[in-house]
Amino acid sequence: MTSAEYRDLRLGDIFVNRKESGKERLPVLSVTIAGGVVRRDTLENEIRTSLEHDQHLLVHNGDIVYNMMRMWQGASGVSREDGIVSPAYVVCVPTDDIDPAYAHHLFHTPRMIYLFWAYSHGITDDRRRLYFDDFCRIPVSLPPIEEQRKITALLDAIDRESELLNKLSERLQFKKHAIKQHLMTGNDRPPKKNPKKAAKS
Repeated sequence: MTSAEYRDLRLGDIFVNRKESGKERLPVLSVTIAGGVVRRDTLENEIRTSLEHDQHLLVHNGDIVYNMMRMWQGASGVSREDGIVSPAYVVCVPTDDIDPAYAHHLFHTPRMIYLFWAYSHGITDDRRRLYFDDFCRIPVSLPPIEEQRKITALLDAIDRESELLNKLSERLQFKKHAIKQHLMTGNDRPPKKNPKKAAKS
């Protein structure tokens, strides 16, 4: 693929803001920097809310959700289920021009993270917010949808391999510490015979 096949767009060309009120019996979702969109009740430090379901925002499977105050730190992700989120989040509906999984990878590239910071408003970093209107102004170069899916498949495969390698590394480190413990303490050596018991026998 040549660079000429990429289209220069703005995020507002490929996303629509979903502002529908939440519905009953849907899980409450949160957006994390490390894990993307997750169920709130799976978080260690779960934050309780006094808001009613209809005071939340509705999220559909495939929507992109981001934290206005933490978008520039990578707090965004694709929802894999219908749910509801705090009104402090922004729910973006991807058009047919962008694959949601591709958008997830795109939004975590250094270039996009910088643009999210640059288009956010606030006196200090901990008060910066990326409103949807400013999100829409951010420029992006987008390949055709089929190319997006090929890129996404490759990146997902790399992520899976990286996860497996990390687990293997953790197991090897655990094994190393166990061996080190045995070698340094002598626990791997056979116990010495008691000389008094040996004499009696």
